[in-house]
Formats: sequence, C-alpha cells, structure tokens
Amino acid sequence: MNEKRFSENKFARRFYLLNFYVTILLSAAIFISIYQFGGETWHGKTQVALILPGEKEELGWNKSQYLALRNVCEKNDCELVIKENVPSDYISSRKVVEELSKNNVYYFYFTNGCKLSDLKRISGEFPKISASTIESISVLWARGRCSILAFEGSYLAGILAGTRTKTNKVGYIAPFKDSEVNQGINAFVLGVQRVNPNAEILINWTNSWDNKSEEMQAVQNLKAEHVDVLTYHQNGDTVPNTARNVGIYFIAFNEVYPDNNFCLASIKIDWQTIYKELFRYKDTSAASRLTAVGINNNYVDFEISEYATKREKVAVDTVKWEIKNGRIIFIGDIYDRNGVKKCSANEAISLRSLNENTDWLIKGVRIVGN
Repeated sequence: MNEKRFSENKFARRFYLLNFYVTILLSAAIFISIYQFGGETWHGKTQVALILPGEKEELGWNKSQYLALRNVCEKNDCELVIKENVPSDYISSRKVVEELSKNNVYYFYFTNGCKLSDLKRISGEFPKISASTIESISVLWARGRCSILAFEGSYLAGILAGTRTKTNKVGYIAPFKDSEVNQGINAFVLGVQRVNPNAEILINWTNSWDNKSEEMQAVQNLKAEHVDVLTYHQNGDTVPNTARNVGIYFIAFNEVYPDNNFCLASIKIDWQTIYKELFRYKDTSAASRLTAVGINNNYVDFEISEYATKREKVAVDTVKWEIKNGRIIFIGDIYDRNGVKKCSANEAISLRSLNENTDWLIKGVRIVGN
C-alpha cells in the first residue's frame, strides 16, 4: 500500500514538474514574440494607417481616400487607423510614423503629399514599416512606381466643357504649377480645343490644395470673365459649391454631386481597386507591376450626370471609346505658351517625360487672378 502511494506521489511530482517546464517555455516564447514583433501577437488585427491632409469626412480627396481604404481593410479583417490634418513635410510625416509604430502599426498609406524622397528616408529609419505615398497622382510610390492617368479624365472634361460653353470661355482652378497639375490643365486644354478651337481657357491659381477663401475668390474671378463652365484640381468641395451659387456649370474631381444640377460630370479614380492592389503586395516589390492605369482598365472614369445633354454625352462617350482603344492624348503638334514646340507631328510625349518634365502650360491658356 505504501509503495502504491509512493508511486502515485512520484507520478504527481513528475506531472507538476512537466507543467512547470511547459509554462516556462510558453512564457519564454511569448516574451520573444513580443520582443521581436513589437506585441503584434497580442494586438490581434493588423493595423493599417491612412495619413490624410484634411479630415476624413471632407468631400473630395480626403473622403474618397478614407472610404476606399476603409472598405479594403474591412474585407481583409484589418483595423484602419486614421491620422487627419497631417502636413506634407518630412518632420510631420516622420512624427506620425514614430508615434504609430510604437503602437504596432507597420503599414502606412500617405495621401498628404509626403514626398517620395522623404518617405524613403523615413522608411530607412523605421525598417519594420511598409509605406506608400501618393506624392502626386502621376507618381504613386508603393515599393516601386506606378502612375494614375487622371489627365485622361481631364481631357474628357475638356471635351464636355468645350461642347457646353455658350460664352466660349471655360475655366480651370488649380493650386500651383507642378507636373501633375500641369498635366491635367494641358489635357483639359487639348480636349476643349479639339471640339471648340474658338474657346478661351482661363486658369486661376489658388496656391494651395485646400484654401477655401482663395477657391471662392477664384470662382468669382472666372465669373467676372464670363466663364460658364469650369473644372478644378483641389482637395475639397469649395469650388463646386461656389460654382453652383454663382451659376457656373462644373465638372467635379474625386467626388460625385448627383443632386446638384450644375454638376455636368465627375472625374473619378477607383481608389478602392488601387488600394486593393497595393494592399495585396504591401510586403513585396510586386506592387510595381501596377505601372500605368487609367480609363482603359477602369481605374479612371468620367461619370457624366443626368444634367448633361444627349449631344454632350455622345461627344464624351465617343472620345472615351477612343481612349479605351488606345488613343494617346499628348500626340501631334503641341506648343507651350511661349511658342516652344513640345511635340511634333507623328510623335507622342512619353509618360516619363510627362511625369518629370511638364513644367510648361499649353498654348491657348490665359492666367487670371493671382
């Protein structure tokens, strides 16, 4: 009887000892996991950060980015972390990465205009993060380069504006000169001139992506010049709201205004599909496969409203069909405002040149306001 009790006690001691060692090993594994991966094991869902220049509910650029990435995160069971009103400079962008990476956020999407050179520098300082930036729509960096051909939408906007105008004066409101902005303006001008060579194109600079007072004044300036149709390249909804108030038809950018009878159409970018692709390859260089996307593969669209006429819809649909079938926009004889030839007959301007060297505006535009 004593021998049996001794054997049972011995077995119990071995069992407890085994449990003790297993507990130590599990604790060590958990400690190493936390040390190596910054606590991701405990956090649960992967966290993805969206860095915005404004607030997520602002119509236009900010809301379109927010809704697109939110939907992609929901489908991938990830948690979306939002940082609003972040300036585009290096210090502000780095501060966000430093703050969020301490809370186990390693995937960053910068839509605040963070420069590619700054992002590469930040990525070097924080090697665990994976980050992309929309330095400009024409150069989207995601461990490689790709371009969103938004200027194809601007070309269609020019077709529509040139067809609609009764005063032969159309307007374009833009923040400042850079390659991306100039591409859109130049494509718009080519579209207008194709259908209405007698129309004058007036440009008003606002000197900012989001400056409500300057944008309101720009619309007023164009109204004073008898512009009756305009488009714009700004973040928010100040331009379309002001255009409606003063009675100017407009073509929206990055937003849809179905209840506004002055909205003729909207230039739309399928940000959800773009984020889906970037998200899919967020840990590799494979995202560079997304080289140039536009109307041809439905990443860019031009949604015409019910307030456009049948004639206008036919004009737009005809040119959209041409683009889907390979039409090149920057082709043939093109001159800048100083009379310098930028493209010759039977030639086309390459995408690389457009992205890197569009420091000029096309012949036929007039600057008003600032």
